[in-house]
Amino acid sequence: MYKHILLPTDGSKASIRAIEQGAELAQALGAEVTLMSAVERFGVGAIGLTYSDIGHPLNIAAREAALFNLDEAQQLLAKYKLKINKMVLHEGSIYQCILEATKQSGADLIVMGRHGSGALERLLVGSQTQRVLAHTTTPVLVLS
Repeated sequence: MYKHILLPTDGSKASIRAIEQGAELAQALGAEVTLMSAVERFGVGAIGLTYSDIGHPLNIAAREAALFNLDEAQQLLAKYKLKINKMVLHEGSIYQCILEATKQSGADLIVMGRHGSGALERLLVGSQTQRVLAHTTTPVLVLS
């Protein structure tokens, strides 16, 4: 059925649970897995409308955190004996990075967690999961 599953992670409990369940599904299907993490570039300037360059200390720290999250997820998946690819993307917003990773990896399923953010946060910031769902034609399995 599915041959390649994308597992985005931000290191949260919700994404870790989704990665473990996505790995179980991949193992059952004999599917390949791509772990990915996104680095959203920090806004700078008077009101944050321009973006800092990739070498900015905040962006370097965010990239290191993303690599740490990927390594942690890969260690969790070691017991499943899966073929695992890893990628970090840093162009665009988080959901855009997830969509780009889907395209680059050739994934035919995205398995991701849903954060338990409140209604106000969703109204002001929006949910990355909701944005992925709204902008992809790839099937998405959302786990809470």
